[in-house]
Amino acid sequence: MTTTTKGTTVLATDVLAQESAGGSNIMFLIMIVGFIALMYFVMIRPQRKRQREQQDMQSNVQPGARVMTIGGLYGTVVDSDDETITIEASDDTFLVFARQAIAKVVTPAEADAEPEAAETVSDEEATLSDEDLEKLANGDEKTDGDKHSGNPDRKEY
Repeated sequence: MTTTTKGTTVLATDVLAQESAGGSNIMFLIMIVGFIALMYFVMIRPQRKRQREQQDMQSNVQPGARVMTIGGLYGTVVDSDDETITIEASDDTFLVFARQAIAKVVTPAEADAEPEAAETVSDEEATLSDEDLEKLANGDEKTDGDKHSGNPDRKEY
């Protein structure tokens, strides 16, 4: 189908192409808004929830609670005010921290948990042979773990 207006021929496909070009802009805008909404629900919202929980935990720490600082120091809270917390790390060792330095409150189950059992090694595997002991005593064999072996310029301090 063709339409003629003042010497110009306009095809129906040209009109449809112009309309669809405007439609693709709208679809692009919808996709961008959808992507931003997805990023909000996947990343920003959970992060805000974790921050809120962390702030609640830090503001509700009471004396007697066993805590871990962001530096990995464990201790028991002995005193607190609005901005600081005093922690007893060991007998008569008191440290003052900002409330924001408390990483978590350690539950008794975590504090008393025993480390995992180490792998058991038989006596035969753990015992060196006489030949190995002799090599070690004489210094005949350098081990792979000696990173300074063969370096004559290395100085001992």
